[in-house]
Amino acid sequence: MSVEVCSYRLTHKGKPVGSQELKTLHRGRVTLLEGRSQFQGALGSASIVQRSRCNSGERVSQRFREETSERSGRRTFDVVFDADEGLVTATIGRDAATSPYVLPYRDPLSLLLELRELDAEQPVVVPMLGKEVTVQRVGEVQVDTPLGTRTAIAFLLHPGGSVVYVDREPPHLLLKMTQRLVDGHVDAVLVKIAEEADLEPWGEPGEGGGRKRGSSKRRKRSRRRRPRRGKQREE
Repeated sequence: MSVEVCSYRLTHKGKPVGSQELKTLHRGRVTLLEGRSQFQGALGSASIVQRSRCNSGERVSQRFREETSERSGRRTFDVVFDADEGLVTATIGRDAATSPYVLPYRDPLSLLLELRELDAEQPVVVPMLGKEVTVQRVGEVQVDTPLGTRTAIAFLLHPGGSVVYVDREPPHLLLKMTQRLVDGHVDAVLVKIAEEADLEPWGEPGEGGGRKRGSSKRRKRSRRRRPRRGKQREE
């Protein structure tokens, strides 16, 4: 399967404030998602990279990572949703905390993917880490994009009051996303659709264990050397 790449223009009070790119790859029983946002102007200078690995059926999160880079430095937020162990492990920098896995959690990227497939007239409650998000369908609207005017289904998200506009026609692209801020709102409008050959694997089981594997190899080499040293002592 090829990677779907959707590019968005970000505006605040009618002025450009950056860009956003969302990538989606369905790979068997899992789906890999990636979001890259670049901010400028009124929103400051920063970049945010989000990655998600979720179940291809119900979009339940398996892992989510967010990396923020700005002038003050770089921050990383990583969450592993382990349903088998019944634990959610969140890591910020060097600090880690765990909590019980009690609900089929979604993350910000898997939530957006779920909205593309949502067919419900009544409000839907989506469990997310730290809160539950209520998704309410508010009707159909015409959305003007550089790709033309399309009919979209508008979904209102609580808390926060964000609005997501999903194309009524398959593959149900996210045509526009509006996020409320204290001094207005930010609009992300679809400007381009493309494809890529592949997406770098991320969030695989055991991923991030390179140090342990490396130390294991060092221990193996050490065990091989010990007999030789012992043989020298005997001679």
